[in-house]
Amino acid sequence: MIPLDEILESLDLSRAQPGIGFLEALFSRFNARVPFESASKIVRNAEVADRDARPRTPEIFWADHIESGAGGTCFARVAAFDALLSGIGFRTRRVLGRVERDEDHAALIVETPAGESIADVGFPLPALLPARPGRYDTALGGLCVEPADRGFSISWTEGVPEGPRSLEIFLAPVSEERFREIWRDTFQSSSKFLKHVVLRRDLGNRAVSYAGGHVRVDDLHSRLKVPITPPRAAALAEIFGVDREILSRAFRLLGEDAAELAGSSQSSLTAYLETAASPDDAFAAIASPAGYRRLIDGVARVVSEEPTPLGFRLAFTAPGGAASDATGARTVDDATPDPAARRLRLVRSGGKSAAHSSYAAERRGGKTYLLREATFGEAREDLLRNDSLRGRFAGMLALDLLAWSRLL
Repeated sequence: MIPLDEILESLDLSRAQPGIGFLEALFSRFNARVPFESASKIVRNAEVADRDARPRTPEIFWADHIESGAGGTCFARVAAFDALLSGIGFRTRRVLGRVERDEDHAALIVETPAGESIADVGFPLPALLPARPGRYDTALGGLCVEPADRGFSISWTEGVPEGPRSLEIFLAPVSEERFREIWRDTFQSSSKFLKHVVLRRDLGNRAVSYAGGHVRVDDLHSRLKVPITPPRAAALAEIFGVDREILSRAFRLLGEDAAELAGSSQSSLTAYLETAASPDDAFAAIASPAGYRRLIDGVARVVSEEPTPLGFRLAFTAPGGAASDATGARTVDDATPDPAARRLRLVRSGGKSAAHSSYAAERRGGKTYLLREATFGEAREDLLRNDSLRGRFAGMLALDLLAWSRLL
């Protein structure tokens, strides 16, 4: 038996009758308070010799969470959430699915008076979904649920186009024995969740995650990426609420590697916008001096233009200024077009400061996205804590993308 009252207290929820409203509250609070994390799996794999005993059953999972803030990966999270829902009185069934290959994923189907719902805490999805075809809005982007041969295909229709953008949910019930067998098989040396420390919390309008030496914050239209230098356990414990010692042990077992940051040790903030144009046409619209002039027209007045060995340089002042302003305070953009990457790199200088940024056009999942990225010469961990400041920066980048899209 799991301690239902202690678990609900840890989720800051009170008991209520099983229904769609309470299910939605449980789902969102579980994803916000109980991290998707591989550190506890890495530690357990090393400390428990018997592979049959390695899966962290709901009793172990919830005890670990209450004591140390630990969470788990796909199958452990589904089993733990299933036990919580069943203990409260919901009717559930476990199902399998596919992210990269058949049966590498699990989720729950939950019965409510409003009909069956897909409670995918294993991926996790950003919202509870009706178990029927349709398009559904979430804080992190639209989701499309379509019928598939074995159940449903779920894909993102918007949002930050990073990572897996679709998955399948199989509707056939899975026996406890089969579920346990597949779960046990995830404790193999080739498992990505035994080779890397990953963490994630879904906080409503944003998702905070860690992988490959960086913490990321994703919202509907932008991604912040901040490097975390070793030793990382203390910083990650503060962000994700997992006990520092669990994280330290996992990193020690894997060998914490500063080289994960090689080539990407700067913080960056990227805004995304989907467009109907092709990536080549989008890039061509701004990659020349004339195109870049059109991009900034209305927000700046160009006062000089010259070629450079790598591209071109434009100097500009505030719009509407007098001619004499040309010799006054000016901002200079050094632009370097990279046609192979469809990226226009910029160094903007004014006074003693210089800011690095870029525009890029990419094709992902059959769609074209415009990217506006700002890079920072230092780790901007303050942006992890200050959502208002991060939002203001992202908003400025989004305005640049809107200006670009009007040229297409």
